Amino acid sequence: MSTDVSSSPPLRLQLFEFEACPFCRRVREAMTELDLSVEVYPCPKGSVRHRELVRRSGGQEMFPFLIDPNTDTSMYESGDIVKYLFNQYGNGRGPSTGLLESTLFTGWMPTLLRAGRGMSLWDKASTDPPPQMLELFSYENNSYARLVREALCELELPYVLHNIGEGSTRMRSLSGSYKVPFLVDPNTGVQLGDYQKILAYLFKTYSSPVSA
Repeated sequence: MSTDVSSSPPLRLQLFEFEACPFCRRVREAMTELDLSVEVYPCPKGSVRHRELVRRSGGQEMFPFLIDPNTDTSMYESGDIVKYLFNQYGNGRGPSTGLLESTLFTGWMPTLLRAGRGMSLWDKASTDPPPQMLELFSYENNSYARLVREALCELELPYVLHNIGEGSTRMRSLSGSYKVPFLVDPNTGVQLGDYQKILAYLFKTYSSPVSA
C-alpha cells in the first residue's frame, strides 16, 4: 500500500503520547488539520519502552513530546507543539478556533466517559514490539478510531498515524476503502476496516503467550 503524500515532510515526525491525555489530543487534532502522517509511540502508565525514550531524549517524563527530525527540534507542551506545527507545516494557516483554548470538552470529557481507557499498559501486553510499525488511517474526532488508538496505547504498539480528515489527499491510499479506522499490519499482511475486528485482532495478536 502506497502512503506517500507530497505535502508531508521528508522525515516523519515522532509523537510520544497516550490516548487518555487531553493535551495529546490537542496535538493530534492539529495534525489532522495539517494532514500529517506521524509516527506515534504510545506511552501508557507502566510503559516498558517509550517513556524511557522520552526521559532520555527530553529529560522529563511529560506528555505530549514531539521530535521533528527534519529540523532537529524536540519539545514538550501541547500549545507550543501546535504553534510549531502550524508555523512549520501550515503554509501560512493558523490553528482553528478553539484549538489552543480549553480542553475540557474536547479532551477531558471523552477520557472521563471512557473511564480512563488508553491510559495504562495492559497487563497481558507483549513485551516485544513487532519488527515493523503498524499503520492506522483515522481522524481525530472519529469515536471508533479512538477505540483503536486506546488499544494501541494499552498494548504500547508503535504505529504510523495517517490522518485523513475531510479533504485529505491520503484517502486514495485506502485501496478503495473509505472506512475509518483502517488498520494495516505489515508484520502479518492483515488489513482491516472494521473497528471491532481491529480490536479483536490487536489483543489476540499482541498479547503475551499464556504460561503453562
